[in-house]
Amino acid sequence: MNCELIFYLATKTNLCEKALESRLKHLDLCFQPALFATEPEALGKLVIDAFENTNIAFIVGGLSSDEKNGIENILSKALASKSPDDLKKIKNPLSGADGYLVRQGGQLLVVLPDEPEEIEKILDGPLNSYLESFIDF
Repeated sequence: MNCELIFYLATKTNLCEKALESRLKHLDLCFQPALFATEPEALGKLVIDAFENTNIAFIVGGLSSDEKNGIENILSKALASKSPDDLKKIKNPLSGADGYLVRQGGQLLVVLPDEPEEIEKILDGPLNSYLESFIDF
C-alpha cells in the first residue's frame, strides 16, 4: 500500500524516515518520496494532495511548535467542521510530544514527533496493531 510521508517543521528528517520505515517494513508500505512543509497552509495542501493518491499519510513534526503553527491548532481547525470516524491521541512514553491518529473512512492520518527514538517507541506500541488492522480493512 502506498503512503505519504510529510515533514512539518521537523528536524532529523533522515533519521526519522529511517525509524518509520524500519518499524513499518512488515506492513509492506510503499513510502512515496518525502514531502516538506514549513507553514500550515502548505501542510494542508500536502495532506489534501496525499489523500488523492494514497490512503495513509504520516506527518512528522510540528508537535512542539508554537500554538499558531502547531499541529494541534491545525488539526483542531481542520476537524472543526466534521467529526472523524476515529480520533486518538497517541501516548509518547519518552516525552510530552504525543502523536495523533485521525481516520475518516478509508483515509488515515498519523502525526508523530520528530525524534527517531520516540517514533520507534510509539510504533512499538498499540499504534502498530492499529495500522495492521487498518491495512487489512
